Amino acid sequence: MPRLPSPQRLLIPLPWARPTLAPPRPRDHQRAKLYRWEAAHVFPFDREVLPLTSCAALVERVFLWAESPAASRPGWRPPRVEDGRGRRHACGSRAAIKLPRWARTRPVVLHECAHGLTDDLHGPRFVARYVELLVTFLGFDRDVLLASLARHRLRVAIADGLLRTGPKSDE
Repeated sequence: MPRLPSPQRLLIPLPWARPTLAPPRPRDHQRAKLYRWEAAHVFPFDREVLPLTSCAALVERVFLWAESPAASRPGWRPPRVEDGRGRRHACGSRAAIKLPRWARTRPVVLHECAHGLTDDLHGPRFVARYVELLVTFLGFDRDVLLASLARHRLRVAIADGLLRTGPKSDE
């Protein structure tokens, strides 16, 4: 029996094949595990809902701290903090952080800041940066966080220098 060519080799479009307009997004392997970890080990300790202006002030402090040498240059700005009306989820990037009303807590703001400071969705570099923000700005214990992350089988990028090994700074 002759072997049929794979659908990728056919030159005619297949009726069930989805047209590829953009490359597929990379898989976010740790997202669900990270959300479960946050719900158990981070969110219960700080549930205070902040006004948007306080969220913007926290974002500015975080980015001043994280980008300290560059932050003194003319033209430097932290990400815009926007009202997330009409959104179900908070989202963060270097350009903007959008916060629906439910998401205006310190841990969620720091989570979105970590997205603006890293490029790997909820990957090991994101987790390392998020831990560093929790330690620096909310006073969490680094060793306790790392032990709980290990129990939840979350990968953390320790070797690339994102996790600081010295004493936490007083911010």
